[in-house]
Amino acid sequence: MRTGYVLAGVALLLAAAQAAYVVEWSATGLVYSMAYVYTGNGTAQYDVNGDSIPDIFVTDSTSLKVYSGVTHGLIWTIPSGGYTYMGFPYVGNTDGDPEAELVLLCYSYSSGYVGKFFVYDCLSHAQEFASPQKSGYPSMGMADVDGDGKNEICIVSGTSNRILEVYGSTDAGCDEAPDAPALHERAAAPNPATGFVRLVLPSVNPGSVELTDAAGRVVRCLPAAGPEVVWNCRDDRGEPVPAGVYVWRCGGVSGSVTVCR
Repeated sequence: MRTGYVLAGVALLLAAAQAAYVVEWSATGLVYSMAYVYTGNGTAQYDVNGDSIPDIFVTDSTSLKVYSGVTHGLIWTIPSGGYTYMGFPYVGNTDGDPEAELVLLCYSYSSGYVGKFFVYDCLSHAQEFASPQKSGYPSMGMADVDGDGKNEICIVSGTSNRILEVYGSTDAGCDEAPDAPALHERAAAPNPATGFVRLVLPSVNPGSVELTDAAGRVVRCLPAAGPEVVWNCRDDRGEPVPAGVYVWRCGGVSGSVTVCR
């Protein structure tokens, strides 16, 4: 009889000790075959929207999606740009300006894994840099490895002879090469775009706007007689362009537009 009381008491204690968990919120529309969640390391290192709280990153075979755990809202969607896989995202300051950057490695299998990394501004969501194509299943990390207060991007690539390359910003506040046109932030609306996007141009007479895809191919040239131009997200043949990030250049200014389908 005493043994029965003891067992019953243990069962009650175990029942009391078990915590209850519920689904606080959920997100849909993810591609099942490739869906990975990254939440940083419990610090604001993975803070995209500037609220000092880490955000939630989900990558699948079509895009990277960034969610706020506080508001449960979708903050940012970055299309894969034709790549099959999107690697671990990194958030940190790479150029010394007040805003953080998001660095993302994308790759595909084509006679061996090939890919490149992209640098985005966390405030404007504009693409600031795209690396040359890397081969041999590239892998990437990011940290301030030289103590200059800016994160460097470290990537290993190659097949038989793998090579380490460390990319660092050439100037404070600029992630692009010194001779590249200055990035014109918040100059496209809406962004991301699905049908039409309005581009705000420099005050000087620009002449024309050139739009290129992620591979640097020109997809559209638009005449620009005024302070802005509207792009219908179609190429020079009138065909809708695929989803992805497109860079526009005009009058010494550049920016990017994300097209969603």
